Amino acid sequence: MHTSRRYLSRKMVVEPFHDKKLLKDMWGENWGVSNDIQPVKKVLMHRPGKEILSLHSNAQQIEYGSVLAQNIKGTPPQDEQTTGLPNLESLQFQHDQLAGVLTKEGIEVVYLEGESESWPERTFTRDLGMVIPGGVILPRLALYIRYGETVFASQTFSRLGVPMLGCIQGNGFAEGGSFSMLDSTTAIIGRSERVNPDGIEQVRQILSHQNIDLISVDLPSTIIHLDEAFLLLDQHTALINQALLPFWFLDELHKRKLNLLHVDPRDPALSINVLPIAPGRVVCPSSGIKTNELLRSCGIKVITVDISEFYKLGGGIHCLTLPLTRN
Repeated sequence: MHTSRRYLSRKMVVEPFHDKKLLKDMWGENWGVSNDIQPVKKVLMHRPGKEILSLHSNAQQIEYGSVLAQNIKGTPPQDEQTTGLPNLESLQFQHDQLAGVLTKEGIEVVYLEGESESWPERTFTRDLGMVIPGGVILPRLALYIRYGETVFASQTFSRLGVPMLGCIQGNGFAEGGSFSMLDSTTAIIGRSERVNPDGIEQVRQILSHQNIDLISVDLPSTIIHLDEAFLLLDQHTALINQALLPFWFLDELHKRKLNLLHVDPRDPALSINVLPIAPGRVVCPSSGIKTNELLRSCGIKVITVDISEFYKLGGGIHCLTLPLTRN
């Protein structure tokens, strides 16, 4: 029977919007995610193009570090270092390698709309949506240099048929890199320079329609997104940077019986920025040697890929990918 004929009834709809069968029948996919570890089916990416060339020499500060820090005298030397512009061909090669790894894992890679040479940071698609059961919440990005990316995101979601369940507006700011679905009833958001209280309350209101609680975590001034300090790896394991998280949040994770693994300080700072593609199966940067050894020793399957050129832009694997569906 054709799908539309199955619903030829004047009975009242009783299922919620995010009911998987209704989503599949009406929207073509079971869009959204109920946690951040189930097998990824479809992921949004953007292959960097000539827009990268419009960045200044210290491009790393856009995605990695706060604007406030630039106004503080006596910042640590490592925060003052300039990295120079990345090489576009190297970026594209490494991006293709990452996309190839995901494709080999059976994940469909879909690409962001927009051929403009503006908006040079849009390769970090993670920030372009907060994906929840049933669809996506559109962000409001806090920096002018990224502000127009939401338009490309909305066009892409519309083309794919992803339900847009809300949009951060007014004076609110919220970005996807600081959002995580811990489980089907709990989400986490990191409050920072890029995610303000107004944005958090708008996210909380949208989640309340699905009876999903939102935990808000204050982040230190040295980072902008939660994925620099916390990532779930499987039902029982999380990768953290203890120095960047408050005690009460670590205690909450402990009470939820999560094993906490600490990113190795000898590795590059963004070694924590990994992508779980299935429970206990994680795509990691090859440069995070000690951290990857720790994960393997704890039973995590590690798939490595070189994304070192993206460090010059201040982002990692998690930043470059936005899962739209997970089984």
